[in-house]
Amino acid sequence: MFFAGLIPSYLALLAFTVAVVLTLLAILRKQTALPTLASHLAKSAFILQTIGVISLIVMLVLEDYTNYYVASVVNPAMPGILKVTALWGGQAGSLFFWSWLVSLIVFIALSSKRKLIDAWSFLVLAANVIFFLGLSLFGDNPFVRIWALSDGSLVSALFAPEAGAAVHKLSIGMGLNPLLRHPGMIIHPPMLYVGYALFFVPFAVAISTLIQKRNDDQLIHDTRTWVVLGWVFLTGGIVLGSWWSYDVLGWGGYWAWDPVETASLLPWLTATALLHSFLLERKRGIFKRFNFVLVLLTYLLVIFSIFVTRSGLVNSVHAFSESTISLPLLVFMCFWLLGSIGLLVWRWKALGGEFEISSPFSREAFFLYTNIILLALTAVCLWGLIFPMINGALTGNQVVLDRGYYDRTTTPLFLILVFLLAICPLIGWNVVQLKKIGKKLWIPLGLSILTIVILFLSGLRIAMALGGIFLVALGLFTLLTLTIRDGIAVGLPKFWGFLWRQRNRYGAWLVHAGILLIALGIVGMETLSTSIQGTMLPHEKMPLMGYEIEFNSISETFTNPEYMTAEADTTLYKDGKEIARLFPAQHIYPERDQFISVPAVDSNLSRDVYLLLVGYDVDVPYITLRMSVNPLVNFMWLGGIFLVLGGVCVATTSSHLREEEELVQEEPLEV
Repeated sequence: MFFAGLIPSYLALLAFTVAVVLTLLAILRKQTALPTLASHLAKSAFILQTIGVISLIVMLVLEDYTNYYVASVVNPAMPGILKVTALWGGQAGSLFFWSWLVSLIVFIALSSKRKLIDAWSFLVLAANVIFFLGLSLFGDNPFVRIWALSDGSLVSALFAPEAGAAVHKLSIGMGLNPLLRHPGMIIHPPMLYVGYALFFVPFAVAISTLIQKRNDDQLIHDTRTWVVLGWVFLTGGIVLGSWWSYDVLGWGGYWAWDPVETASLLPWLTATALLHSFLLERKRGIFKRFNFVLVLLTYLLVIFSIFVTRSGLVNSVHAFSESTISLPLLVFMCFWLLGSIGLLVWRWKALGGEFEISSPFSREAFFLYTNIILLALTAVCLWGLIFPMINGALTGNQVVLDRGYYDRTTTPLFLILVFLLAICPLIGWNVVQLKKIGKKLWIPLGLSILTIVILFLSGLRIAMALGGIFLVALGLFTLLTLTIRDGIAVGLPKFWGFLWRQRNRYGAWLVHAGILLIALGIVGMETLSTSIQGTMLPHEKMPLMGYEIEFNSISETFTNPEYMTAEADTTLYKDGKEIARLFPAQHIYPERDQFISVPAVDSNLSRDVYLLLVGYDVDVPYITLRMSVNPLVNFMWLGGIFLVLGGVCVATTSSHLREEEELVQEEPLEV
């Protein structure tokens, strides 16, 4: 399988290179259409890359330990599906997989009936494929083999490093890091990668538009679906990663401001702003320049995220610790950064698109306020990532800004964002009368106040929690009351068809509801969550917030050749009544000197009771257990589902809607 994977990969690189040469020749002849042969070569290159990816997967599944990458990420104890996921479990494999995904995006764009890829945009896309595929093949090749030299030593190389060297097959591989041996590995990284790759097409179209001095509105028409789908996949990947860290790995937290996870948030923030800005241009013909800035910025932040993950310059549980590709990545990123700035400066005046706001209380204004907050969040998070790099380059000390920095800077901005989400659906375009807003607001405002009063009388006296819940309730009740008003106005028999026809609007409302639900979960985790840790002997109980956990027994078993499982048998009580048997555990890997905590969780919509086995002794016996009660945390995962569903609804709506096809006013229907 070595040559079956290697040769097609190099041929794919050659095909893309020839396609670029043909395209450049067409441009020199002042032809803007993509040459047919170049298109065919790019599509063929994708097929060749696919053969390479399949060959590497086969090597992983068959445990070909003559391959250095296979030997480093696979062993016989791993299930077959995790052997497949090992493709993106290491630096070499994930980079190869990433280059294939970018090639896939190019293939889809070239196959689209809308013909949005011209010569210039193809050059941009092909340059990305050539760079990442070349980086994979010449920088960190996944097909490198293990060789036995004449002195008996083993080295890794693509071909024989000396005369007489023989391919050597190891008896067993290392296997994936235990942290990655989970079903979350199947879908979380690919969703992030797909989300990243989808933003390449809008970037390429924007660059092409700027170079050709076009002054039309085709950017949003051609790329809106790509942006929405990129946002959907990126959202799903981030939410899945958050759930994984909370529910699987035993970290007990949904977000740690780890550099890599923070870097993945940056393009999500700018893409969210871009979706708002696209709507403003389509509806009001404004913010065209802003759209170009956001398209280019989103792509650059994707490249920056890749740089953070693969450079080896930041301390992160997600990053590859050693890297030989940091300098090429940095040069590549700087090239597109300087090129984008140069093109924007050159074409700024000609882009047009007024920046006029009719009223500070119009929907246009509130979209602008929202985008300012999103960009402010982007700025503070970006500074949190680049400051340690700058400091390290100047002083030689690698410093990571702690969670306190992010909490202090992002919390006020996030609260403002939640408030804007609550108010914006009530506001129409152009000049808006405050009395009209107040008329629509009094029902959700009253219901929100009633909610807070009930919670206060029930014993909740934490000001931050009450304030956060109030803002979330205001937003949710606003969306609910507006939907009910529309349903009454349209009539229940016609309402479901109405919802489908207006899925762009209601999809956006689902997204807003999803963010509000996530905010509710964050409020619960940050203000109401309580933990306790203690050492327990058999039949002892530990109380927390009306719950009691009783330790029954502890056992050790070898359920897997690689690790031993230590599992505690516990019983959870509420008000003296047994409600669940929970089994927190640890997987101990003796050869790696590593253990993985496997939490036990009793979950319902209102809260989680979260148990983590911290330490134990079978002989005594005793356990050290951390018990947490996390109110409202599951609203985060529910909110994530709303985000993805809403994004899918928006993505399935044509960007070429005719005004006569928009059957409902932008403002809520009046009863």
